[in-house]
Amino acid sequence: MIGRKRPAPPAADPWVDEGRRLAPLFGSTSAAVVLGHDPEAAARVALGIARVVARERRVAIADLTGASPTLAALAGDAGAHGITDCFQRGVSLNDVARPAADGTPSLFILPRGSESTVPEEVLRSDRWRRLSAGFADAGALLLLVAAAGTAGLAALVVQTDGVVSVGDVSIPLEWRVLAQAGDGASVSVTAGAGPAHRRRWSAGKLTLAGMLVVAILVAGAALWPRPDAPAERAAKRTVSAASPPATATVPSAVAAPAETVSVGVPVNPQDSAFAADFAVELVATNTAAGANSFLRRRDAQLPGVTISPVLLGSGRVRWHRVLAGAWRDRSGADSMLASLRDEGLLRAEAGLVVRVPLALMLEEGVPRGSAPARVAALVVRGVSAYALLQDDGTVRLFAGAFESAAAAVPLGADLRAAGLAPQLAYRTGRTF
Repeated sequence: MIGRKRPAPPAADPWVDEGRRLAPLFGSTSAAVVLGHDPEAAARVALGIARVVARERRVAIADLTGASPTLAALAGDAGAHGITDCFQRGVSLNDVARPAADGTPSLFILPRGSESTVPEEVLRSDRWRRLSAGFADAGALLLLVAAAGTAGLAALVVQTDGVVSVGDVSIPLEWRVLAQAGDGASVSVTAGAGPAHRRRWSAGKLTLAGMLVVAILVAGAALWPRPDAPAERAAKRTVSAASPPATATVPSAVAAPAETVSVGVPVNPQDSAFAADFAVELVATNTAAGANSFLRRRDAQLPGVTISPVLLGSGRVRWHRVLAGAWRDRSGADSMLASLRDEGLLRAEAGLVVRVPLALMLEEGVPRGSAPARVAALVVRGVSAYALLQDDGTVRLFAGAFESAAAAVPLGADLRAAGLAPQLAYRTGRTF
């Protein structure tokens, strides 16, 4: 009607927006701890991640703080059972998981429960590993919202894929950082704001919710001991500093801001079905010096070792992932990870199998006999290059390994600054 004002759109929530921005990093993640000094900020980052990921698969947010108005409003029924009751009283996950009150499909909230705080023994329980494995089996994502400094937190983190750092939280080096949200100054919100109301659910949505709860129950069954649970569940662990060796080094100079550099699309899309998707992540450090020091302290050699810089958080903080190996099937990476642990090159809690189908190709068609010298020459120039043997007997030289094209941008900038012409490509071939 003429003269009638339209309602103002809801105000943007910077922490939720941070979570949405980080969501593409969680394509292969099944369980993560979202950690912050402010539980409400951590909860909103988790919510932003969840709303994006829930478009493709089921997501559950577990509130381990009980201090987030947002999660309390989404869960509703404040006096009902929660995640602590699953661990301490045997309440089933089916009775705990609640469809998000804002109607987001495929999103469930697991409130803290009847305890005023989460007991330390709950965080230290080895059932988290089985729960994480259950979510992996179901193709779902579990986000655990926790407060920094909570007793027993380290025991929880090592049973997940890693942590999301919210704000200015200090993260121990041995924890794997999946993403960093905000820098403590660039993002701020009013802690008391939460969802304004609960949407009414239609019969169709209630039916869908029932089906999804059953699916989450499948994952929840992993809470309880299973005699036939495969030992390789332990592979989903954080990285420690006791890992194997390599010879590649990280360039000490950082090129112009990576946001100004484009790596394009893979030059070999026809090879996507044959990509060497899997590698073992040995360690992730927040400095190039730390990655180089990690490598220098070890003597043994590993196949296909490379270093992949990635930018995390709104402050674009650079981290360095040390990766080894290239396999088409995950079983090869699982086998190498188990061998490294058995031989004492990795501690029992260290190492992680990751899916990284993309890399930056430096050369192709290299004769097999010439490949070692070509790699050595690149390493001398500060390039963490490695060689993969192709089916036709020739060799391709690569640097880095990445989940997505966007993740390859920082290394692409470094390589161009070094006078090279890298091309984004699917990793193909095998180590030799």
